Amino acid sequence: MTLLMRDQENLEKGREEGREEGREQGILGMISVLRDLHIPDNTILEKLQEKFLFSKEEAQEYLNH
Repeated sequence: MTLLMRDQENLEKGREEGREEGREQGILGMISVLRDLHIPDNTILEKLQEKFLFSKEEAQEYLNH
């Protein structure tokens, strides 16, 4: 593996991690706004499962974050 190949792999890994962090922050922000609008947690849970294809457990983790 050349240094260029390693650098390209590291760059792509960094991009992927950035996308994942951005997605998580976006979901948490959405939950915050929905709670500010007094949307019940059970409704938010259902929407997280529907829109992001989360299991109930995954969606619950975001609600508890």
